[in-house]
Order: sequence, then structure tokens, then C-alpha cells
Amino acid sequence: GTEFAHCAEVVKRIALAWPEVAITLTHNGRASLTLARADARRRAAAILGDDFLTDSRAVEASAGPLRISGHAALPAHARARSDAQYCYVNGRFVRDKIIGHALREAYRDVLHGSRQPAVCLFLNIDPALVDVNVHPAKTEVRFRDSRAVHQFVFHAVQRTLAAPVQAAAAPSL
Repeated sequence: GTEFAHCAEVVKRIALAWPEVAITLTHNGRASLTLARADARRRAAAILGDDFLTDSRAVEASAGPLRISGHAALPAHARARSDAQYCYVNGRFVRDKIIGHALREAYRDVLHGSRQPAVCLFLNIDPALVDVNVHPAKTEVRFRDSRAVHQFVFHAVQRTLAAPVQAAAAPSL
């Protein structure tokens, strides 16, 4: 059971990065996860839940060689653990200390205690500016300018969370 849960988590990470690919995960002859081809938003909803998308805001920003997109959940969707943080660098899932710290700082004024934000973010950067050969499992990276990446992620997420909620247009009579 534990091993399958780890495998299922890896499949979910891959599925978030490749929404245009249909994926079926089977276990003991039974499909435990079936994902049709979709856009990034629908794939995130299929894996993280509709409530994640309902309680999140779209993140879109770019500056020089950096571009970020995805969703950052509102504080009401925070969790006790960081298991709902899906961060990607150039399409590769990572658990990066720089990005993690930038997220904690961006949520600092709205999350208290040990609550962790839920996010699904895709950072694109010039491959020459990031070293992916830091960890044997390739889940850690090293940025040439880690301060610039930290500030970029921090400001993009903080601005997104601080932006006023767009009111739905009133129906015309």
C-alpha cells in the first residue's frame, strides 16, 4: 500500500506537468486513476480537486528569462503539511528550498503558524541558469541567481494573493 501510494504520487506529479497526455494508473488489475487529455487547469482540478481551483488564484508573471504560471490557493485551502505544493522548473517537479522559502514569505501575512500553502506552479527559466544535477533523484536544483528567482516567485505569488477578487459581471436586463 505504501509503495503504491508513492508510485501514485509520482504519476500525479508527471500528470500535472503533461496535461496533454492521457494517463491511466492501474493497480492489481484495477484502474485507480484515469486522466483524459486536458488543459492545465482541468488537469489540476482532476488531480488536486475542484475545491483547490475554486479556492485559488491564477498566477501569471514574467521578467527577463523567468516566467511563472499556475495556481496559488487562498489561505483557507492551507494544509498542515507541504504535500500540496507542486512546483516545477522547466517541466521538472522539484522540492526546492529557494522556491519553498519564497512561497512561505509570500503567504507570511495571510498564513499563521505552521500552515502550508497549496500551490501548483510552473517556473520556466533559461536552462543555462539552473543546474539540475544537484540531487540523485533530480528533485533539487541550483539556480545561478537564486536571489533573483526567490524575489521573482515571491513577488508573483504575493501580488496574486493581494489582487482584489474580480466580481462576476451583473446580467444585463
